[in-house]
Amino acid sequence: MKLTRLALTDFRNYTHTVWTPEASILVLTGENGSGKTNLLEAVSLLAPGRGLRGAALPALCRQGAEQWGVAATLQSGLDEFRIGTGSDLSEKQRRTFRLDGENIRSQALIGQRFSCVWLTPQMDRLFQEGSSGRRRFLDRLVMALSPDHGRQIAAHDRSVVSRNRVLSERPNEAEWLTSIEDSIARHAVAASAARLALIESMNAHPFENDGFSASTLHLDCAISSRLATQPALEVEDWIRNSLRQARTEDRQRSTTSVGAHRADFTLSDTATGRPAELSSSGQQKVMLTGTILSHARLMTQERGHAPAILLDEPLLHLDEMRRHALLDSLEGLRAPVLITGTDAEAFAPIAGRAQFFSVRNGTISPS
Repeated sequence: MKLTRLALTDFRNYTHTVWTPEASILVLTGENGSGKTNLLEAVSLLAPGRGLRGAALPALCRQGAEQWGVAATLQSGLDEFRIGTGSDLSEKQRRTFRLDGENIRSQALIGQRFSCVWLTPQMDRLFQEGSSGRRRFLDRLVMALSPDHGRQIAAHDRSVVSRNRVLSERPNEAEWLTSIEDSIARHAVAASAARLALIESMNAHPFENDGFSASTLHLDCAISSRLATQPALEVEDWIRNSLRQARTEDRQRSTTSVGAHRADFTLSDTATGRPAELSSSGQQKVMLTGTILSHARLMTQERGHAPAILLDEPLLHLDEMRRHALLDSLEGLRAPVLITGTDAEAFAPIAGRAQFFSVRNGTISPS
């Protein structure tokens, strides 16, 4: 798959830009604040979800403008298709999707054609902060392979919010709570099963080369642990019973104590067993990058094409050997790869295999 055209209208610091790259690997260099990450964010918004920054929709609009839009043309073999997203004309807190010129209601339809995964400098703190960021990272990988996963997670989280509100305001509404807890159980099992399936597949086929040692993925989740040995319906019943018994305690704590939102995800070095949270920044970066590359290879095997890979300043914290190993690995992915940095010289090992662009004040030009 290749990105052959990207058009930005009043998006972040871009007024109206049409970019027509030709290569699969695209290197974007420029000073801080020039718009490199904004460009990656625009591509990430073409896939289901809230993009690599998770920004509120009004923040995406260029200052002084009222609407924004992103449109892309992608080529996969002989097949060419177009995806667009942008402000909903009737409601600014929503955005619309278009696929080949037709309005799309279900983002899962987009996910069947195009998906994204990414690494950003903010993710360097993934293993020092709370579990929510790690779950989002894992769920993005799952969504790329199973587009319906996003719907399951969204429905689950809405039900959790509803249960917390009913417990707080109307705790005696037993039938209402039972209905909500049934929804939590169904969506939690579906989401947890998809997470478990991805982790098992990736652990069975780890990414490894001369610069990247293999990493093992771990899912700390009571639901997934039960799914490994019990039928899904039994696990759903366990969740319902657990939630029913925990109503009084959950009300006191303003929480829902069982569900897919209680899961955690981490990595460890396969050879040494060293967990990511006890590793250096460089080692963590290697683990995360290897996970992205392993996932891209799995996607190619399972669906015939890899997701778009967005790497924002990926060479930070990597030594020279691992920088070369990462750059040498990109060509074999057969996916759109957008990679940013401040110094074009750092990407010299892929000169001739990648297309280089300079980003400056919201403009893109060949370099």
